Amino acid sequence: MTRISLIAALVLPGLFLVGCDNTKSRDAHLLEPQAPVAVEQDGVYLAPGANEVDFVENLAASRDAYRQALIGLLDHYSTIGNATKLQWAQTELKTFDQMVRYQYLQPAEWVPENLAATDSIEEADALYGEAKGLYNESGAMIIVTNKAKLQQALGLFNQLIQQYPTSDKIDDAAYKAGRIYEYLKNYELAAVYYQRAFQWNEATTYPARFRAAKVMDKKLRMRSEALTLYKLAIVKESRYSDNVEFAKERVAALSKPSPEIAPEE
Repeated sequence: MTRISLIAALVLPGLFLVGCDNTKSRDAHLLEPQAPVAVEQDGVYLAPGANEVDFVENLAASRDAYRQALIGLLDHYSTIGNATKLQWAQTELKTFDQMVRYQYLQPAEWVPENLAATDSIEEADALYGEAKGLYNESGAMIIVTNKAKLQQALGLFNQLIQQYPTSDKIDDAAYKAGRIYEYLKNYELAAVYYQRAFQWNEATTYPARFRAAKVMDKKLRMRSEALTLYKLAIVKESRYSDNVEFAKERVAALSKPSPEIAPEE
């Protein structure tokens, strides 16, 4: 519980069809398996490991201890009447409070991996409705986007995941947060959030596997991981025909052996 509260201390302040007959489509269809192929993914790619969580936890504890020490020093100088050192302590405390502090872990990174989007929670539904409203009002990253509203929506999606981790809306929140992170070019976080969406709800209606694969493939150059996710998208997200065609092409390309580099003479 201590770990969760310490990490939360770092997070809460920032909450805010193809019909044409062409060679390419025919080639893609040649990849169609004769029988369903089981594709497994172990864990969540890019999710922080225990070491990173420990570092962030220690940072949160150190920040809190430092601030409390300054307050103690300030009280001491106030009691003994040392005006000069009291001013120093007040200035240092003010500087500390104004210091830039980054959110090294977001809610979907450090929550338990075995969460499931199962419970209907009225408060969570209301929070999701508010976040989705802001998301839509922002322009949803189509042509013109109100970045301030997008950031507000992101904060609420993260708040939902943190406060209502068993809500049946956490996969929806994770996917839409992933879309925002991708728009903001934070591709590592986008990939994690997309994976959480289908991890928390295996039957999610969003193309989360495909989007995670494409981000890893095109933005992060994590080609072997992207290959696994493309295969999962083909099997699990067949309703998105355009995505499936693209995924099949990438599976074919990524499955080819890499050309050997000739040794230097």
